[in-house]
Amino acid sequence: MIRPTASSRRGNRLRGLLLAALAATALASAGAPAAASAQPLLTGVTNLGTNAPLAFQRTRESGASFVRIQLYWGGAAPVKKPDGWNPADPDDPAYDWTASDEAVRNAIAAGLTPVMQVDGTPQWAQRCQTPPVFPGAICDPNPADLRAFATAAASRYSGHTQGVPAVKYWQGLNEPNLSIFFFPQYEANGKPLSPYLYRDLINAFYAGVKAAEPADLVIAAGLGPIEIPKYTIGPLKFAQLMLCMKGVKNPKPTKEDCGGGVHFDVFAIQPYTTGGPEHEGGTNDVEIGDLPKLQRLIQAADRAGRIVGATKTTPLWVTEFSWDSKPPDPGGLPMKVETRWVAEALHAAWSAGVENFFWYSLRDDPAPSGGRTYAETLQSGLYFRGANLDQDQPKAFLRAFRFPFVAYPGGKLEFWGRTPSGRGGKVKIELKQGGSWKLAKAVRADRYGIFRGKLNTTYGSDRKGAARAIAAKQASAAFAMKPVPDFHHPPFG
Repeated sequence: MIRPTASSRRGNRLRGLLLAALAATALASAGAPAAASAQPLLTGVTNLGTNAPLAFQRTRESGASFVRIQLYWGGAAPVKKPDGWNPADPDDPAYDWTASDEAVRNAIAAGLTPVMQVDGTPQWAQRCQTPPVFPGAICDPNPADLRAFATAAASRYSGHTQGVPAVKYWQGLNEPNLSIFFFPQYEANGKPLSPYLYRDLINAFYAGVKAAEPADLVIAAGLGPIEIPKYTIGPLKFAQLMLCMKGVKNPKPTKEDCGGGVHFDVFAIQPYTTGGPEHEGGTNDVEIGDLPKLQRLIQAADRAGRIVGATKTTPLWVTEFSWDSKPPDPGGLPMKVETRWVAEALHAAWSAGVENFFWYSLRDDPAPSGGRTYAETLQSGLYFRGANLDQDQPKAFLRAFRFPFVAYPGGKLEFWGRTPSGRGGKVKIELKQGGSWKLAKAVRADRYGIFRGKLNTTYGSDRKGAARAIAAKQASAAFAMKPVPDFHHPPFG
């Protein structure tokens, strides 16, 4: 990892707790292991909020190759459990696949790879009642019911259903370490419970998907970023308990047998961050600067045989990440800072071995009304929200998401980037000199579109100037030599 020289869906109640807890974390710099020379960085956009073809087209134009689609179990399945139905049969007349069929068709038509995220358990499949304070949470879903639905869904999108394209990637639920999405988190005596409940659920989900399509890949639920005592189990602790592991700096397996291992093919994290792209959280947190810490745990779990999946080395994906922007959120990141931080976040993720990075989301939420505030909405879209989708306008940081590029001065000028196409080819590195751009070096991106290197120059050591990359006649956002040090900033404004 190149280092600089200077050092609503998410739920209002827990949102306030999340911001308070994030505010208490210390600012820090994160170290990272050197990344492999031919390692991809794919990108995606998550939860478009519409099935309009234009939304998928714009997602593809953002440089993304993936889109995450929510498949609401409680929407596709019947409200009441019918007598005599077959929940593992996608052709059972009790199912309604209309919305997900449309989304998958439009994703494929736009050239995107869909990731189907199953969430929203029907009431009849839940084994407890969620407290009123967490009205949107699912409560101890029955693993057998989830398995049956996973089989039905994977069968529906196997490529063998006439007129319905195939889906290869399946994600089982969302942020099961957060009370606003999953309940209960703790036993009555205060001991963690959700990691063990989710272990049974992801094993069942995996079995259901693989029963229909053995070659499909299962992604574990993206974990929320921080620990909030009595409400949220920190993602590192959650992962340790689920995988029967212990330790942070040198993770090791516990004496438990872990039921023969936990079944999934990809580990996912959603490392929303209060600060910049090097920001670290607490011991059990995983903010963007903590990704190397999580990666160590996953790799140790692989070596210990705790993860049973398609590959010997389990990939790590970021399935949600963003900062609100200013405008439109008065408490969001200034656009110039966000443009820089987006490029740096993608670089930090790649350096930590992340293979796929999803942005949340394509367009801003509607402006708050009826007494709501901007802090209760998500204004992190790649597009400003217009009166309708056609009138949405791209934000400045969209360029950094599509064509990330960073350059840090020192004894030499180190640079890294990824081409907008994610493919190889010639890239020109240019420096701002005397009010114009001058060619400094030509390099070649690898087969994944990744390019990096050093310029034998002290350019930028005085914190003046800027660098940019040119690929296929497209320019990255200018990257200033003057650093933006880490500072506290809530991700949701």
